Amino acid sequence: MPTVHLAIPESMYNELKSRAGEMGIQVTDLIKLYIRLGLDKSIASSGDSEILNALSRKIDKLEKEFKLKITITEGKLREFDETLKYIIERLEMLEDIVSEYKTRKLAEKSTLSS
Repeated sequence: MPTVHLAIPESMYNELKSRAGEMGIQVTDLIKLYIRLGLDKSIASSGDSEILNALSRKIDKLEKEFKLKITITEGKLREFDETLKYIIERLEMLEDIVSEYKTRKLAEKSTLSS
């Protein structure tokens, strides 16, 4: 496959990297997508342009939905993490109580045996 090297400003690269991260793809794949969209747009008739615009709006809508779902998922993950920490703390407390109980029972047995 032919390879093309681009020299772009760092700010543009950072913007591409951020956008690619949001979409869950690599920067090179995003660049290919933009090139493809640009080529399609430049050779498209007015009807095709309308289709491409509709697709672009759909992609924007899906991106917003995706971001919302990520936000919700991250919130649930934090909630699960807090719940797990609480359960672990409670389990450690129960272990301490059981250990103290066993220690008292052993002490009582020792006292009764003597």
